[in-house]
Amino acid sequence: MATAGSAKRVGKSFHWLRQITQGGFSDIGDTFTEVRNALNLIAKMSLTQAKEASDLSALYRRESIERKLLYNQLQEIRGNIRVFCRLRPDSSVSSCLRCLSEEEIEAPSSNGNRKSFRFDKVYDSNANQEEVFEDTIPLIRSCADGYNIAILAYGQTGSGKTYTMMGTSQHPGVNIRSIQELLRLCKSCKTCTYKLTVSMLEIYNETILDLLTDRNTPLDIRTQGKKVTVQGLTEIEIEKMDDVIKIMKTGEKNRAVAATKMNSSSSRSHLLLKLTVQSEDKISGQRSIGTLTLVDLAGSERVSKSEASGQRLTEAAAINKSLSALGQVFTALITNQLHIPYRNSKLTHLLQPSLGGDAKACLFVNISPDLNNISETLSTLQFGSQARQIQLGKTTSSAIN
Repeated sequence: MATAGSAKRVGKSFHWLRQITQGGFSDIGDTFTEVRNALNLIAKMSLTQAKEASDLSALYRRESIERKLLYNQLQEIRGNIRVFCRLRPDSSVSSCLRCLSEEEIEAPSSNGNRKSFRFDKVYDSNANQEEVFEDTIPLIRSCADGYNIAILAYGQTGSGKTYTMMGTSQHPGVNIRSIQELLRLCKSCKTCTYKLTVSMLEIYNETILDLLTDRNTPLDIRTQGKKVTVQGLTEIEIEKMDDVIKIMKTGEKNRAVAATKMNSSSSRSHLLLKLTVQSEDKISGQRSIGTLTLVDLAGSERVSKSEASGQRLTEAAAINKSLSALGQVFTALITNQLHIPYRNSKLTHLLQPSLGGDAKACLFVNISPDLNNISETLSTLQFGSQARQIQLGKTTSSAIN
C-alpha cells in the first residue's frame, strides 16, 4: 500500500510538473513571438528612419544650396562690382568737395561748374573704419560660400588707400576685418569644416615678389584655363587672428615704400593679400573653394607733382602703366569686348579670376578734399564711375560635388 501511495504521489507530481513545463514553454514561445514582432517593428522603423534621414539630408543639401544661391543673387542685384567713395579727413585744408547724400558727391570741375558723381556708397570724412567695412561684409559671406571676391582701393598718392585697407593696430582696415569676419563665419558654422590659407605679394616695377619669404626672387604667373596662380608663392594656413597679425607684419615689413613730395611713405608697389577658403559640408559632403583677394593699389600720381626722379621716376611710370591697364580692362568689360586685355600687366593678369564673369568685386575710390589735388580727385571719381558701369554677369560658385 505504501508503494502504491508513493507511486500515486509521484504521478501527481509528474503531472503537475508537466503542466508547469508546458505552460513555461508556452510562455517562452509567446515571448519569442513578441521579441520577433518587436525586431520586425524595429527593422521597419530603421528602414523608415533611414529613409527619413536620407530625405532630411537631401532636403538640407537642397536648402543649403538654395540659401547660397538666393544670397548671392541678392548681391548680383546690388551689382557684381560695387564702388564705394571715401573722402579722406584733412583738417589742414578747407574741403572743396560736398557730400550730397550717402550715394552722391559733388566736386568742382575744370570749367568752373560743379559736377556730381554717384556711387553705391559715399563715406564722408567722419566715417570710421567700422562703418567703411560694414558694406563689404556680404562679400565676405560669398567668399565662404565658394565665390571669388576682390576688394580694391584706388586713388592718388596720399588719399588714404593704405589706411582704408591696412589701417592701424588701433583702427584696423578692411584687410584685418575681412579675415576676422571669415574666421568668425568658419567657426560659427557647425555643419562645415574649413581650411584657410594666406599668401601675400607685391607687384613692384612689373615684378612679382613674395612678401612672406626672405628670398627676393621674381615669381612667374601660370595660367590653366580660368585658374591663375603664382608659381612658388608661399601659402600659410591660418587658424586664429594671431597667425594673421604675424603674417601681416612680415608682409608690411618687406613691402617697397619710399618718400615722395606727395607722401612721406608712399607705397611703391601694388599689394595683394589673398585668402583661399576650402570648405566641406559634413552632412551633404559638398566641397567648395573660394578666394578673397585684398588689393592696396599703389598711388596714381603725376610726376610733376610728386617730383619723382631716378628710381622713383621708374617706379611711378610702372605704377601708372599698370593702373592704365586696369582702366583698359574696365573699359573692355563695360563695352563687352570679346578680348579683355588682362595680360597687359601683371596686376590685371593676377586679378583676372576676380574680375571675370564668375566673380564679385568691391572698389574703394579714395579722394583728397584739398583743392590743390582736384585734378587727381576728378580723375579718381571718373575712374570709379566707369567701374560702376561694369556688369560681370551671373556669378558661379566653385562647388565640387
